[in-house]
Amino acid sequence: MERPPQDADELTRSTRLAANAGAVAAVAYAALYFVTTQVKIVRAASPFSDDPWDVVVSYGAIFLSIVVGATAVRSLRHRESRLEPAIAVRIRTGVGMALITIGLTLASDISALLFAPSPEPDAAADGRLALIVGLIVVSSVTAIVATALLIRARAIAARATAPVQAIDASEPDVLDDLLGLARDGARWLPPIRTAVDRLTSVVDRFLTTSPASPRRHRLAFGVVGAFAAGLAYSAWHAIVEGPWASTFVLGLFAVLTAGGVFAVYIATIGPLRLIRPAD
Repeated sequence: MERPPQDADELTRSTRLAANAGAVAAVAYAALYFVTTQVKIVRAASPFSDDPWDVVVSYGAIFLSIVVGATAVRSLRHRESRLEPAIAVRIRTGVGMALITIGLTLASDISALLFAPSPEPDAAADGRLALIVGLIVVSSVTAIVATALLIRARAIAARATAPVQAIDASEPDVLDDLLGLARDGARWLPPIRTAVDRLTSVVDRFLTTSPASPRRHRLAFGVVGAFAAGLAYSAWHAIVEGPWASTFVLGLFAVLTAGGVFAVYIATIGPLRLIRPAD
C-alpha cells in the first residue's frame, strides 16, 4: 500500500542517518581492534589479548567484516532519494547486527579490563592502558548513539510502511549491488567505462545463467569462500607474526577461521541477502 511521500522521505532519512552513525561506530571499533591487535607495543599491554577474551574479539571481527561490508555496499549502491522499504529493512538489519556484535565485543573487552590484569605492570604508567580505555570509551559512545538512531529509524519504519510479507525475487543481492557500484564508479572514469561495463555484463550473465553460478550453489560457495578466507588469514598471520610452529597448527588455525567465516555466512545470507537464489 502506498504511503504519503513525507513518510517515505522520513523513512529514508532516518535509515540513512542510522547507517551513517553505524558506519562511524564501525570505524571507531575498527580503530580499537587495530591498535590493540596489530600495534605490538599496545597489544602487549592489552588485558584482552589472551583467551577467552581474544576468541570473542577474533570472531567478532570476522562477523563485523562480513556484515559491515555487505551493509556498506548496499548503502552506497542505493543512493536514491527514496529507499525502497525492502532495501531500507536490509540496511537497518545490517546496522543492527553490527551494533550487537560491537556491543558484545566491547562487553568482553570491559570485563577483561575489570577482571584480568594487564600483562605488563607498567602499562598504566606509560599511558598504554589509558589509550586502550580511551578507545573503548569512544567506541562505546559511538555505538550507543548509533543504537539510539537505529531504534528511532525502526520506530519510524513501523509507522511509515507496512511490514514486508514476502521476499521479492527481483530484490538485488549484494552481488548485484557490487556490480552496480562498479558501473557507477566507471562513469567517473571515461577511459575504462566501456571495459567495466563489458566486464560487469559478463559477470552478471555468469551469475544469472551459468550452472556454476554461486546463486545455484550457495552452500558450496560459502564453504569454498570460508576455506579460502581461512587460508588467506593464516598466510597473513604468518607474514605478520612469523612462521607457524608446525603445519598442524597452521591447519588448525585455518580451519577455526574458516568455521567462523562459514558460520557468519550462514547467519547472514538470508537477513542481509548476500546471495539470492537462482531464478
